[in-house]
Amino acid sequence: MSDDVRAVGLCAECRHARRQDTARGSVFWRCRRAEDDPRFVRYPRLPVTACPGYEPGPRDDDID
Repeated sequence: MSDDVRAVGLCAECRHARRQDTARGSVFWRCRRAEDDPRFVRYPRLPVTACPGYEPGPRDDDID
Protein backbone atom coordinates (compact mmCIF):
# COMPACT_ATOMS: atom_id res chain seq x y z
CA MET A 1 0.00 0.00 0.00
CA SER A 2 1.49 3.35 -1.00
CA ASP A 3 1.90 6.27 1.39
CA ASP A 4 -0.78 8.26 -0.52
CA VAL A 5 -3.34 5.50 -0.12
CA ARG A 6 -2.64 5.18 3.61
CA ALA A 7 -2.73 8.94 4.27
CA VAL A 8 -5.47 9.92 1.82
CA GLY A 9 -7.64 6.83 1.60
CA LEU A 10 -10.06 6.35 -1.28
CA CYS A 11 -9.37 9.78 -2.78
CA ALA A 12 -5.85 8.67 -3.77
CA GLU A 13 -7.38 6.30 -6.34
CA CYS A 14 -10.70 8.01 -7.16
CA ARG A 15 -11.28 9.47 -10.62
CA HIS A 16 -13.13 12.47 -9.08
CA ALA A 17 -10.34 13.53 -6.71
CA ARG A 18 -7.77 16.20 -7.54
CA ARG A 19 -4.51 16.71 -5.72
CA GLN A 20 -3.89 20.40 -5.01
CA ASP A 21 -0.26 21.34 -4.26
CA THR A 22 0.35 24.81 -2.88
CA ALA A 23 3.39 27.06 -3.39
CA ARG A 24 4.22 26.59 0.30
CA GLY A 25 4.38 22.81 0.00
CA SER A 26 0.98 21.88 1.44
CA VAL A 27 -1.11 19.24 -0.30
CA PHE A 28 -4.92 19.15 -0.34
CA TRP A 29 -7.31 16.72 -2.02
CA ARG A 30 -10.39 18.21 -3.69
CA CYS A 31 -13.52 16.27 -4.63
CA ARG A 32 -14.83 17.26 -8.06
CA ARG A 33 -18.19 15.64 -7.27
CA ALA A 34 -18.79 18.50 -4.80
CA GLU A 35 -19.08 20.90 -7.76
CA ASP A 36 -22.42 19.39 -8.79
CA ASP A 37 -23.64 17.40 -5.80
CA PRO A 38 -24.10 18.97 -2.34
CA ARG A 39 -23.74 15.55 -0.65
CA PHE A 40 -19.99 15.78 -1.16
CA VAL A 41 -17.48 17.98 0.68
CA ARG A 42 -15.08 19.95 -1.53
CA TYR A 43 -12.07 19.19 0.71
CA PRO A 44 -12.90 16.02 2.69
CA ARG A 45 -11.25 15.11 5.96
CA LEU A 46 -8.55 12.54 5.27
CA PRO A 47 -8.21 9.63 5.17
CA VAL A 48 -11.50 8.90 3.41
CA THR A 49 -12.45 5.30 4.21
CA ALA A 50 -15.98 5.26 2.75
CA CYS A 51 -17.59 7.38 0.03
CA PRO A 52 -20.75 6.81 -2.04
CA GLY A 53 -19.15 8.68 -4.96
CA TYR A 54 -15.93 6.68 -5.10
CA GLU A 55 -15.06 5.46 -8.59
CA PRO A 56 -11.66 3.86 -9.05
CA GLY A 57 -9.74 4.79 -12.14
CA PRO A 58 -7.33 7.35 -13.53
CA ARG A 59 -8.01 10.96 -12.64
CA ASP A 60 -8.32 13.49 -15.47
CA ASP A 61 -5.20 15.22 -14.17
CA ASP A 62 -3.25 11.92 -14.44
CA ILE A 63 -3.92 11.58 -18.17
CA ASP A 64 -1.49 13.39 -20.47
